[in-house]
Amino acid sequence: MQRFPPGFLWGTATAAHQVEGGNRWNDWWEYEERGRVPYRSGDACRHYDRFEQDFDLARSLGQNAHRFSIEWSRIEPEEGRWNPVAAAHYARVVRALRDRGLEPIVTLHHFTTPAWFLRRGGWARQDSPALFERYIEYLLGHLEPAAVTYWLTLNEPTVYAMQGYILGEWPPCRSGAWLAAGRVLINLARAHVAAYRLLHRRVPGARVGFAHSAPVVQPCDPARRRDRFAAAVRDAILNRGFFRLIGASPGRPTHLDVIGLNYYTRTIVRGSGFGAGTLFGRACRLPHHGDDGPASMMGWEVYPIGLRATLERFAGYGVPLLIAENGIATDHDEMRRSFIKQHLEVLARAIEAGCPVIGYCYWSLLDNFEWALGTTARFGLASVDATTQERRVKPSGRDFAEICRANRLGARARAHPRPD
Repeated sequence: MQRFPPGFLWGTATAAHQVEGGNRWNDWWEYEERGRVPYRSGDACRHYDRFEQDFDLARSLGQNAHRFSIEWSRIEPEEGRWNPVAAAHYARVVRALRDRGLEPIVTLHHFTTPAWFLRRGGWARQDSPALFERYIEYLLGHLEPAAVTYWLTLNEPTVYAMQGYILGEWPPCRSGAWLAAGRVLINLARAHVAAYRLLHRRVPGARVGFAHSAPVVQPCDPARRRDRFAAAVRDAILNRGFFRLIGASPGRPTHLDVIGLNYYTRTIVRGSGFGAGTLFGRACRLPHHGDDGPASMMGWEVYPIGLRATLERFAGYGVPLLIAENGIATDHDEMRRSFIKQHLEVLARAIEAGCPVIGYCYWSLLDNFEWALGTTARFGLASVDATTQERRVKPSGRDFAEICRANRLGARARAHPRPD
């Protein structure tokens, strides 16, 4: 039987545009309307109106934390025009979590930006960090300063730059724009540092970090020089680059109080040359040494052992680690049950070995709008009927609830007492 530390945070994660519905002031909505991305979010899960019921659901599943994001475009729908009603809404969201005994984990930017912000150049503009800081300053004027301890400034900045400026699949849908992607990452790093300093000035006891996409990167053939080189370059950019941009390195966690880790899979890299545009190599889809696990509906290999390596690696920074996302897209819930069990077994062993992990958030509470994949990729512990908006807990959600309530693996748990 494997126990987790007392006070361990058990939760699920969501993102505003993926669950709220009606986010008509942001870049994704604009690109949806223009047909630049393949699916429309529409009502999504109507979480903006149903957040209390969804938090009741999370609490009923034994959770004591919840990660969510604030939609900047609701707070500032037009440049310099503020919406106090939206700011008050997010204050109610925080209070609703606290009232249910759920620790709020706030993400300030989860891929979407106001449409006006992107039209004027987005994160490629030099003044973008100042605009981000201004938004946070306004938001903090409407939240109770001591109500939130954990703040994640950005979600997966390297993924944002890759998807929007290299692959061209997300707004602003530019492909091969390597120089612009570099500017975006630099400005996102400046925005994180500015937000970190502001939150520490304004929020007593704030613990600030960002959510980092943390793939395990391995060469296809370790004996092949091109593969080793491509894997090393990809790993350096994806897993170390942004930390260096904010001034952090192992043993020197500058501008970090906590690291959010989003772990899903590994990437196996086949080197394709040493010229411009080929340093990254390409993802290899061949079988590898017979150790490939099953794949999700997105084609991502299930590779739980990689979580241990990821945790050990980032433990070297010397700050607490929060698994901010870990999940699988599948229509086969038995596969999800196995995925959760396998990853939590690895997590428990990593904690026993000394990794400073303070919590685990499964992605996601609900089947939701999964960006350029629409609703075809289902990660949720609960399904959502698109017509009635009825939530229905899956067996994997009930399994996860038992672990959350017991704070351990290997035994059925008694129900959490409801808060008064």
